[in-house]
Amino acid sequence: MKVSQNWLKNLVEITSTPEDLSEKLSIGGFEVESLEDCSENVNGVVLGKVLSVLKHEGSDKLSICQVDIGNSKNLQIICGAHNIKPNIYVYVATVGAKLNAVDLTIKRSEIRGVMSEGMICSLQELGLEDSSEGIEIIDEDLALKHELGTPGSDLLELNDFIYDLAITANRPDGMSVIGIAREISALLESNLNFPELSHKYNIHVLKGIKLCPEAIGSNCIYTISCIDGVNGEKLSPNWLKDRIEKSGIKSINLLVDLTNYILLEQGQPLHAFDKDKLSNLIGKEVSPEDFSVRKGKDNESLICLDGKEYDLNDNITVITCCDKPVAIAGVIGGLETSVTNTTSSIYLEGAVFNPVTIRKSSKAVGIRTESSSRFEKGISSKNTISAVTRAINLLEEYFSINSPIINTSNLISNEDIFIKLRRNRIHKILGPLIINDQYEKRNLSDNEIVDKLTLIGCTLKNKEYGWDVAVIPNRSHDLIREIDLIEEIARLIGYDRFDLKLPNPIKPGKLSSEQLALRKVKNGFIENGFNEVLSYSLVPEDNEKLIKISNPLLLETSCLRDSIWKEHLEIVNRNIKAGQASCYIFEIGNVFQMKTEFIQEEVLNGAIYGNKKFGKWINSGKDSDLNYYQARGKLKEALSSLNIKIEDKPTDSIDFLHPGRTAKLVIEGKDTGYFGEIHPKLLLEKKSLKKVYLFNINVSNLLGASTRKNKWIPIYKQYPIVPKMERDINFVFSKKFLISEITSQIRKTGKNLLEEVNLLDVFEDAKFGDDHISYTFRLSYRDKDKTLLDSDISSIHSNIISNIEKCFNTKLRN
Repeated sequence: MKVSQNWLKNLVEITSTPEDLSEKLSIGGFEVESLEDCSENVNGVVLGKVLSVLKHEGSDKLSICQVDIGNSKNLQIICGAHNIKPNIYVYVATVGAKLNAVDLTIKRSEIRGVMSEGMICSLQELGLEDSSEGIEIIDEDLALKHELGTPGSDLLELNDFIYDLAITANRPDGMSVIGIAREISALLESNLNFPELSHKYNIHVLKGIKLCPEAIGSNCIYTISCIDGVNGEKLSPNWLKDRIEKSGIKSINLLVDLTNYILLEQGQPLHAFDKDKLSNLIGKEVSPEDFSVRKGKDNESLICLDGKEYDLNDNITVITCCDKPVAIAGVIGGLETSVTNTTSSIYLEGAVFNPVTIRKSSKAVGIRTESSSRFEKGISSKNTISAVTRAINLLEEYFSINSPIINTSNLISNEDIFIKLRRNRIHKILGPLIINDQYEKRNLSDNEIVDKLTLIGCTLKNKEYGWDVAVIPNRSHDLIREIDLIEEIARLIGYDRFDLKLPNPIKPGKLSSEQLALRKVKNGFIENGFNEVLSYSLVPEDNEKLIKISNPLLLETSCLRDSIWKEHLEIVNRNIKAGQASCYIFEIGNVFQMKTEFIQEEVLNGAIYGNKKFGKWINSGKDSDLNYYQARGKLKEALSSLNIKIEDKPTDSIDFLHPGRTAKLVIEGKDTGYFGEIHPKLLLEKKSLKKVYLFNINVSNLLGASTRKNKWIPIYKQYPIVPKMERDINFVFSKKFLISEITSQIRKTGKNLLEEVNLLDVFEDAKFGDDHISYTFRLSYRDKDKTLLDSDISSIHSNIISNIEKCFNTKLRN
């Protein structure tokens, strides 16, 4: 939002410098992104009078001018303009002046043997016009009001500053000059001088008008007013043109400029339709009842003010006249019914639409306008009729119009809604003010509280507990709770003036076991070559199971994700397209599911692609993919610092993973996630460009298992002083049995003397059959007190063999 300081001075008393005011506005919540000095381009340019003009002997086009700028000595200036002549008033750039528009610094210089001591300027050279045919000749009546040598900025009315404010979504009042003026009044504690309505008009409620309930809700309004006797050829006065152009809006004609002026001043967008063009469009005399608001249809289109034709659909809300689209509601008007220099009657529209519908329309057509940005932030319908009245008041000043009727969809109640504000709550939250450099402290007085809230337009009623506070309409979207009012008080008093309120006693902070474990996990992945990524939690709606958010900014971010693997697959694909030979990534993030209730779950997700090897000469420079076991080993190494056991159980129930190369990950008997190779169908569909391994682990289960006392606190054991005894056993098993099941059975039978069970060898042979495989296990026995003999373990070893044969229907191989 750009606003001129001269305009603000007409509305509020400004007692500080532009720089100080910029700082106060930024601290107060309206960040000043830039402060532009309008006179900067004409510094050193003064009013001068050409006394004489002589032809330059060395040139047919140049003239030698004697110019009076109010000094004791006249200036001699060489000028090549065709319209130079004696006894005219001109703008003179003196020596040292810098003309930024033409990137020129004025110096004393010799031109074809004659000294020149300045430059007579055109408006183009002053940066005020795109092109000029000659020097600017100042109107004599204007020049005579000033002394020679007066700065050009005074004559050009450029002694002004333009504030470019960044307005946040929660402060729609900042999208109006009146709102900014009220903020300045509150910050500087100065007086306001808002324009008053000179004349009010009859209001008629339209009962038959058709309005889309999604766009015009109970807290919205639609007004339309017929105004005859205007003239589209009439241009805006200088004051109006100056204000809107300094706010970044191009002046067109008085009718259009006044609607833009109300948009800037009041924050209420208005739109003017040409009445005669509307009548030609619908084939009859147009009336207020002919207007309606509805959703666009797929077979419709509309040529808008920017000259482009837009295809309509049900995401776009349109204004219609006899069901023919004439504007995209709240965004842009139609070209066919726009105001031009032939306009003699208009229909003036003022409305408040549902912000969501305007956001959808703006997104669908791909444009964002001054109007749509205000509707999207939300404006109050209580100000609409007064803003329309203000516009008609201004039209009456320049045109001979009859008092029109303001037709409205409904009458908005002006009844105040009061917010309960408790005195003790203010003191408890804000604490005491610091007085006299911390030697004295006190709570806010009632007068200070009332004064600050009154400055922002609030009305207060005294109560025993404090006050009942009514908020002005243009702050009703922001100030809705008691805490909002308390924040306003603190903001206007100054946060730095309050005493510190730290909890007592203050306990030193430290990381919990879960936080330390999570940090170990992240470090483990990074140390093993993984990169941590962060993907967006909001995704497009691609299935009905996703949880929709109520106020999406974009269709692409309208739902909460229920998985992360798709985003990771896209990251891997981008790396592959960029020529990367490998990509190891992980992320700890939240997924959201709707079961009997909303569930938010934190997961560790990741992807593994390629083989990170520096020694490419080993493979003759060729890249080789990891096999399943190598990739699974990368995950095991990354999690090795947690000292927990993760079991793998084959599964084919995950539809996006390879049915023969996927396992469920089990921790302490609970299904905790999965690890597997991408499904071949995704490779065929080009959704995955290479073979990728994906993994997912529930963070809660992972941290819960790793931080148990017996896992988290190291237990130191005495190093064994006696040797162990090892025995190997070999069986042919059915492939349906998992190695974890076999080793678990061996441990149960081995009891105390069995120290370790390791898989030593896996062997397949055709004579075993397709469904069988040979496993060799090495069993380690040890007694902590003595060296074992064969006789000590023979019975245990025999029990293990017989138990394996019985449980798994197999025989010991010789």
